[in-house]
Amino acid sequence: METEKRYRRTVLWIACIGSLMAPLDSTIVSVSIPTIATSLNMDYASIIWVPTGYLVALAVLILSMGRLSDIRGRKPIFISGFVIFVVGSFLCSIAQNGAELIAFRIMQGVGAACFGATATAIVTDIFPRNERGKALGINAMAVYIGLSAGPPLGGFLTQAFGWPSIFYINIPIGILVILLATFKMKESMLAPKKERFDLLGLLTFSIGLIALLVALTVGDMMGWTSLPIIGLFMIAIIFLAVFYLIEKRLGCRAMLDITLIMKNRLFASANITALLNYTAFFGVSFLISFYLQKVLGLNVLDAGLILLIMPVTMAILSPFSGRASDRIGSKALSSVGMVLVGIGLLWMSTLTVTSNTIFVSIGLFIIGLGMGIFASPNTSAVMGSVKRSQLGVASGTLATMRFVGQASSLAIMGAIVSTIAGTGVISSLFIGIAPTSVVSQEFVTGMSYAFIVSAIIAFIGAGTSLMRGSFRADHVSPDEVV
Repeated sequence: METEKRYRRTVLWIACIGSLMAPLDSTIVSVSIPTIATSLNMDYASIIWVPTGYLVALAVLILSMGRLSDIRGRKPIFISGFVIFVVGSFLCSIAQNGAELIAFRIMQGVGAACFGATATAIVTDIFPRNERGKALGINAMAVYIGLSAGPPLGGFLTQAFGWPSIFYINIPIGILVILLATFKMKESMLAPKKERFDLLGLLTFSIGLIALLVALTVGDMMGWTSLPIIGLFMIAIIFLAVFYLIEKRLGCRAMLDITLIMKNRLFASANITALLNYTAFFGVSFLISFYLQKVLGLNVLDAGLILLIMPVTMAILSPFSGRASDRIGSKALSSVGMVLVGIGLLWMSTLTVTSNTIFVSIGLFIIGLGMGIFASPNTSAVMGSVKRSQLGVASGTLATMRFVGQASSLAIMGAIVSTIAGTGVISSLFIGIAPTSVVSQEFVTGMSYAFIVSAIIAFIGAGTSLMRGSFRADHVSPDEVV
C-alpha cells in the first residue's frame, strides 16, 4: 500500500511538471511581447501570432493526442511531446526573424499538445475517486504555477539576459521530465493496441478549427466582410460539420465520442463552461501587459510582478476548491467562480489612463479568485463523468476547450481593441513607438469594451455551469466510472 502511494505521488509530480510547462510558455511571452516586437520589428498583424500560433497548435492537436494516448498508451505520447517541445524551445531561442519565431512556436505547441493531453488523464487514472479532487487540485495548482511564473520569470529573464532566454529555461526542465518519465512512470494500456486512429477526424477537425481561429485573429485587419474572411468562416463551418458526421458514424472508435456531448449532460456542460471561461479571461494578461508598460510606464519586470497576482491567487485556491468539490460537487463552486470572473472583468473595464497599480491589482485578484474556485471542481467533474478507457479523450476535450478559449480570447479582445482604437494605434504600441495621450486614451477605451464583452461571456458561462447534471453521467455504469 505504501509503495503504491509513493508511486502515485511520484507520477503526480511528473505529470504536474507537464501541466506546468504548457501554460508557462503561454504566459512567459506575454510580458516580453513588446520587447520581441521591437527586437524583430514585428507589427501587430505578425506579433499576435507569437502567442496565438502556440495556442492554435495546442487547440488543434490536443484532442487527437488524447485519443491517441487511449489507443497507444499515455507514457510514449507524454515523453514524445517533451522531446518535440525541447527542440522547439531551442529553435525559438535562436530565431532570427518573426516568421521563424512563429514557426518554432507552433512546433512548441505540437509538443505541448502531446503532454498536455495526457497529464490530466495520467493523474485521473492512478487516483481513486475519493482522492481525485485533491490530486487534480494539485495538478491544477501546477497549471497556475506555470501561469504565475510566466510573467515575472519572463520579465526578469528578458530584462537581464534578453528575450531568447525565456525559451532556454524549457530545455533543462524538459530533459529532466523526459528522464523521470522514462524510468519512473509505468504504462497503463486500457484500449486495444490494434484499434485504428481516427485520421480523417483529425484532418477535418484541424482544417475547420484552424480556419476558424485564423478568421477570428485577422478578421478585423482584413475586414469581417472581406472575401478571404468569409471564405475562412465557410471552410470552418463545412469541415467542422463533416467532422461531426464522421465522429457520429465512428461512435466509440472516433477521436471524439459524440455521445459524450449528446448524452452526458455533465460532460457537455462542464466543457462548454470551460470554453467560455478561458474565452472570457485569458486575454487579460496580454492587454494589461501593454497597459502597464505603454500607458502607465512600468518596466518589464514590474509589469510581470503585477501580472503575477492573478495566477498566484488561482494556484493558492485550486487545491482547496478541489477538496471542496470532493464533498459538495462542482456545480455551486464552478458557477460562483464564473460570476466572480465576470465581476473582476467589469472592474477592469473601468480602468483609465490615470489608474494606479493598486486598482489594477484588485481587478486581477478578483479574476484570480474566481478562477481558483472554478477550475479544479470543473476539471474533476469532467474527468469523473467518463469511463476509464475514455480518460485521454476527456482530458484532450477539456484541454481543447481551454486552448480554443485562450486563442479565441486573444482574437476577440484584440479585434475589439483594434476596432475601437484602430489598427494604427495598436501597431504603434507593439513596435515600440512612445504613445501620445490620444493614443493611450484610444487604447484604454478599446480595452474597456473588450473587458465588458468578456464579462458578458463569463456570466453566460455561469449559466451553462448551472445546467450541468449529476456528478455521474447517466450513460456510464458504476463499474465503468473511474
